[in-house]
Amino acid sequence: MNPINALTAIKSIGSATSGSGGRQQSGQQATRGQTLTATVLESAGSNKFYLDILGDKILAKSDTVSLSPGSKLELEVLSTKPLLELKIISKNPELFFGKTLTLLEKNLDISKLFQSLTTSSSPVFSKLSQNSQEGLKTFYELQQLPIDNKNSGLTLKHLHNRLGLDLESSLAGGKSQAALQSLKAALLEIAALLKDGGELADATNKFLGTLELYQLAQLRLSSENLLIFPLPLPFLDNGYLLVEKDKKGVNDEDKSNQSLRFSLHLSLEPLGNIEIIFLQTEDCLYIRFGCESDLAKNFTSEFQNELKKMISSTDAISINFTDTAGNPANDLILQLLPDGKSMLDTKI
Repeated sequence: MNPINALTAIKSIGSATSGSGGRQQSGQQATRGQTLTATVLESAGSNKFYLDILGDKILAKSDTVSLSPGSKLELEVLSTKPLLELKIISKNPELFFGKTLTLLEKNLDISKLFQSLTTSSSPVFSKLSQNSQEGLKTFYELQQLPIDNKNSGLTLKHLHNRLGLDLESSLAGGKSQAALQSLKAALLEIAALLKDGGELADATNKFLGTLELYQLAQLRLSSENLLIFPLPLPFLDNGYLLVEKDKKGVNDEDKSNQSLRFSLHLSLEPLGNIEIIFLQTEDCLYIRFGCESDLAKNFTSEFQNELKKMISSTDAISINFTDTAGNPANDLILQLLPDGKSMLDTKI
């Protein structure tokens, strides 16, 4: 559950729908079970933000979720006293709304968490099982390796395998050793130890929420012939790779004529959001760099000749640049939604 406390009153609820039968109410106070639609206007700091509810600018606070300006929320009234308490809800029960918000946090960089676990006055790290200690230490050390040499691909593969996105299926299949040394297994053990809460517990639960979202994304996107690979690299604010799977039933002769498609969805300082789409055909490699701004587009385009020299797989390369990149977290949320459905509107 993701509660939000309204710190100022809602003057009217004339256009709100009640929780019983969808009847319209007019000029009444909010009631328990009622649903409301809100738009996030701006952050007010200290976990506070302004919501637009029925034309009223409402100051609200939440200690469990992070909201972006422009987000549209569907809220249920949990209680009206002493404060109006609201819960974020979704009409899509298979999607955990609270988990999608965690993806808007910093990427899966565990450096601060690992240092806090090992250097605090009462180190939690020493209380973990040997498997969890090994899993955390290995993941942390992999994240410290530079991604600028020929072994970078292998490092990224090891990082992805250590995330624990297949934790449950691995345990069910008897592959317990690798599963128990994954990042998710260690985070679950830390969360159990820190069940009384605190800063470390909050950080741990945010990482768990992000991993669970990626697991959900794997299930959802597999039906669309797509594979998703998180990029848990410390220098990225956010990042993942989407790959189009080979089509089933295609013979070897037809496979040679098939195109290869994949895309990188990144967010990093100071360039901002970047979307790089690759299309490899029999005749040419097409690359489109989508940037967040015209300034970023002009900067990245200066390096296209250098990029062409680095690509040795083909001589026929076509590169173009645009300023149309979106936020990778928002783009992923849209990918997860069934056609025609809406859970979170992140347009500003």
